[in-house]
Order: sequence, then C-alpha cells, then structure tokens
Amino acid sequence: MLSASHCIAPPQPQSKADSMTGPRRRILGALIGGGRSRRFGCDKSDALWQGRTLLDHAIRAIAPACDGLVLCGAKREGLASLRDRPHEGMGPLAGLCAALYHAGEEGYTHVLSAPIDVHPLPPDLLENFPGDRPAVLDRHWLIGLWPCHLAEQLERHLQGGERSVVSWLDGCGAARVPQGANGLVNVNTPFDLELLEMSTSLGSAVRFFDTDVLNFDNGQVTSGVRAVPVEVPVAIEFNGVGYAVMMASPSDLEDFAVGFALSEGLADAGEMDALGTFEAEGGWVVRANLPPGSLPAILDRARTRVSESGCGICGIESIAAALAPLEPVEAIPRLRPAAIHKAMGALRQHQALGRVTGAAHAAAFCSFDGEIVCTREDVGRHNALDKLLGALVRQGEDRANGFVLLSARCSQELVEKTVRAGVPMLVTISAPSSLAIIRAREGQLTLLALARSDTALVVNDPHGLMRKDV
Repeated sequence: MLSASHCIAPPQPQSKADSMTGPRRRILGALIGGGRSRRFGCDKSDALWQGRTLLDHAIRAIAPACDGLVLCGAKREGLASLRDRPHEGMGPLAGLCAALYHAGEEGYTHVLSAPIDVHPLPPDLLENFPGDRPAVLDRHWLIGLWPCHLAEQLERHLQGGERSVVSWLDGCGAARVPQGANGLVNVNTPFDLELLEMSTSLGSAVRFFDTDVLNFDNGQVTSGVRAVPVEVPVAIEFNGVGYAVMMASPSDLEDFAVGFALSEGLADAGEMDALGTFEAEGGWVVRANLPPGSLPAILDRARTRVSESGCGICGIESIAAALAPLEPVEAIPRLRPAAIHKAMGALRQHQALGRVTGAAHAAAFCSFDGEIVCTREDVGRHNALDKLLGALVRQGEDRANGFVLLSARCSQELVEKTVRAGVPMLVTISAPSSLAIIRAREGQLTLLALARSDTALVVNDPHGLMRKDV
C-alpha cells in the first residue's frame, strides 16, 4: 500500500473482509526500534540478514497491510520517525504510545506494531488480528494491533511508573493470539542473528519454536526460542506403488529415495529414474521408477512390511494414517521441578544394560516426587518405551500418577506412545523434533527435553506447571 518513505497514505478502497465486518480500519504501521543493545554491539536495525537489514525486513513484512508507516524510537532517512512519549528512556511502550497519539491525530483507527528485531515476521501479520480489540501475538507482545483510543490510557500507565508490557496487556484487556506454524527469533545477540541466518539457509529442514528454560538451581523459568529439526511423514512410491511412509527431515528427498531403494536391495545405482517430490497434506511424497525386475519385490514388501526399530511406522501407506488424531491426555501432572532433577540423578543406577554396553536406551516411570518406579532398556528407544508401558500395565501401576523419563532424542512416536498410554508428562535427555512438539501440543502432554543436571527445556507446558513455583 505504501513505500517506506511515507507516513500518510491516501484512503484505500474498502476490502471484502472489511465490508463484511463493518467500517474499514485505517492502520498505521509502527516499527519499534531495537536500540543499541550492549549484547549486540550496535544498532540492531542495521544488522544484516539475508543481505538486507533487519529494519528492511520488518518494513517489507508489515507495509502491505498498512496505510502509513512510522519508525518509533529511532531515525532513518526516508522514513518518518516519532520521538518516544511521554519521554525517552521508558522502553518500547513509549514508542507505541507515540504511535497511538500520532495515529489518532492523523485519522487512523488502529496501530499495527512490530519490533524491528523479531523475525521472521509473517507476511500476513494483520490476519492474526481480525477484530477491533487490542490483540498481540502470544509471547511476542509488541507485535499487535491497537485501537488508537488507547493512547491516553497507555500514557497514564507509563506516567504511573509501569513499564511492564505484561502489565499493560492486562490493563487494556489485550487478547493473546497463538502464533502460527513457525516461531519467531528475538535477535538480541550476534548468535541469535547467526542462528536466524543458518536456519534460513536450511529452509524447510528447520523450524523455530518458542520454549522456556527451567533452571533447577533456582527454579527460574526464562523464555526463549529454539531451532529444531523438522520431522514429517515422507511417503515413498516406487513404480506407482506406495512402498512405505518414513519419518524424515524434508531435505534432499530425492537422495533419500535413491539411497532407500539401494539399501532395500530393490535397485542398483543408475537403475532409477523419473525422480520427483511434491508436498502433500501433512508431509511429502517422493516418487521414482525402478527397473521392471524390481516390481515383484516392491509389491511383496509393500504388502508384508513390518515395523522396524529405526522408523516406528514403516508399512503405513498413508500420510494421514501416520498423523492420526491424538486424544489429549486427561491426567494433569502434579510435581515440583525438583522431582525431575531427582529422577534424572538416579536414572544412571537403573541402567544396567547401558552401563555394561554403552549402547542401550532406558525408559523410566517416575513418581511425582521423583522416585524411579520402573525401568526398562533396549537398543531401540521405541522398544524401551514399549517395554516400560507393558511392565506398568502388567504390574497394575497407575500411569496417570507419574511421568516418563527417557535417555533418548524426543521423536514424534515417543510422544504419541506416551499420550496414548495416558501418561501426562514426558522428559527426554536429548532434543525434540518439530513433529514431536506439534504432537505434544495436540495431545496436551507436558514435555521437557534436553534435560541436564542444571537446566531443562520446557517444550510444552499446557497446565502452567513449571511456572507455578517461580
């Protein structure tokens, strides 16, 4: 709708969505300056990501949805700037306050705000805020839509000594809108910027998720973001026949199909052609043609294939079946973070096979006070969990009255097994995949990962358990 060099744009035609919801909103885009961060070393708006400044990325993200654009708390040639209100040094809310006053004076109805140092901003940002009430993206509370009539209320809030964004949200009744599929990175340090750059180069193989870090020493929980490997169902079709669905990262999929056919003994190198990939609902499909002599083996194995330790769902010929809906866990975990720390400290002495061989995973069921009730081991992490769940059933243990601790990477199938068994909480030693996080949230499973002697990553906390003691 506008160029970055303009603050006021002429009235725009009323959109179909606006005509259905009432009078058209006239929106001022407000970019909240990141300032000179001591941890970053320079003005973050000048930092480069994908060859463009963070400020330029922010402009490109919100400008199409706005009728005007201003920069708050900073100055850039060609872009209208506002001084903080009531005065400088009062934090990012002072920039928002200035934008609300300016918008009201210039005939706007709302302000769409976004920090210049939070990325990647979705190109359809405004679609997250369909109504007229104040609303923000959850956990990124300066990304929001604000009616202009809030200007005086926000100024009183700041003059009263309040600079807390959370306090302001409560005071103005702002809705907290869940984020979309990908988390956002708050670029506070050069490492954050490096992480953003690296993840961009990896494309669809990585996603960001907002998480918390629990410190066992002081019980403090701090917010952050983590890049996790993407895990999706990949359906493999040879000669038009659905052969298997594998859980994999959606990168180098043609190499995956060729190597899979080779390792399965279906074809030799150079005998495969017509390779192709396409994205399907919930996953990817990879297709290849193998020589005619391979067809009997393809048909036979497609009919009789059984689950394997490294896959967990081999033989499922439907991506939809691989992502069958999960019934949420009904039980609610009731424990203090110290119980997790206690169980982790005791796990090693329950790993007899692991201590002898150094090559076995352990799955332990722990009471809410941190005592290890039962442990099972196996070379496969899925097998270890299945053994544990079977033991709990045979011993008559109440699976809702404890949590599972795993010495393994947190994959999607481990989450699903835990949810379906009715266990309300899972703690893993290694990092989660993207699908593990998605399925944990779907199943209302409390999930902690990267559990160490000092901290653990709080991946999903649907009941606010980890924040009750802080």
